[in-house]
This record gives sequence, C-alpha cells and structure tokens, in this order.
Amino acid sequence: MNKLIRWAATALCGAALLAGVENAVSQTPEQEKQWAEERERSNQAAKARAEQLARERAARKADPMAWVHTLDPMSGGGWEFRSVAADGSWAIYASTHQLKRKGQIATGWIRYEYAEPQTGQGNPYLSAVEKQEYDCKKQQTRNMLVIYYTANNIQGTEETEEADPKATPWSPIVPGTREETNFTWACDQSRAAGAK
Repeated sequence: MNKLIRWAATALCGAALLAGVENAVSQTPEQEKQWAEERERSNQAAKARAEQLARERAARKADPMAWVHTLDPMSGGGWEFRSVAADGSWAIYASTHQLKRKGQIATGWIRYEYAEPQTGQGNPYLSAVEKQEYDCKKQQTRNMLVIYYTANNIQGTEETEEADPKATPWSPIVPGTREETNFTWACDQSRAAGAK
C-alpha cells in the first residue's frame, strides 16, 4: 500500500511539474505581441541594411574609382595603385619598398583592399598584404606571407599566415587575372633594374 501511495505521489508531482513547464513555455498575449513587434523591428532593420548595401554596391559599380579615392594611398610606404575591380569590390596596390630581384625571382609586397568584409581566413577582414615571389622566367608565383587586417588601409586587428618556402608550391600566372597584373608589375625589366 505504501508503494502505491508513493507511486501516486510521484505521478502527481510529475504531472504538476509538466503542467508548470507547459505554463512556463506558453506565452501570454502581451508577450506574443512584444515578440512579434521585436521580430518585425529586426526584419525591418535587416531590410534597411540590405537596401543600404545594394545602394553602396550600385554606387561602386557606377564609379569604382570613387571608392578607391576613399582609401589611403599610403605613398609613404611606397604603395602604388595598380587596379580596381570593375564592380569596385576590391583594389590592388603594390609597394616599391623592399622590392627585390635575384636572378629570375622577384619578391614584393601586394596590398588588397576590399569594399566589404571578406571571410574564409579566420576573422573577417577588409585589407590584406601579401609577400609574393614571382618567377619571371617561368611565369609563376607563390605566396610567402599574408597579413589580414580587420579595417581598410592595413589597420585594425591583424592575423598572419606564413608559408614554408620548401613546401609552398608555385602557381601558374593565368592571363587576364589580377595575379597577372601583379606579375607584370613585379617582373617589369625597368623596375627590376632598380631592385636588389
């Protein structure tokens, strides 16, 4: 009999707990209204951000150089503007500082600026610099060092990736790509004459 009473008491407690959980999960009409309003505000904010981004992209596409002019050319670091994407999504600079040439291998710094945060390398970034090697005779390149920055103009928090020269393969220069633009700049004979 005692077992039956304990079992019944346990069952009643369990039912009371379940009823309490159901009441805790259910919303009052006021809560439902508040949550619906919050969802609507969130949706409106997301829509406004998407519309603003679309306007910015259209403006960059209409005049990519207008966006480039908002960037710091950083000429004190020897940076020279090289190219910009037709849609204004990126711009490339190359530095004459530390440009070296040893035989057929040229080594130089390339700077990438992005209009929108890039992902895939850890934290999102807006700027990156790469130390590139170019085999001017074989027309190939390899990336030796990359530093990613969270802000444009190589500012903000940075993350570094360094390659092992013995394990880093060479990649062919594909015609018409931004890598070809960098290769042509680094391997230019007149520029190479001044590089050591």
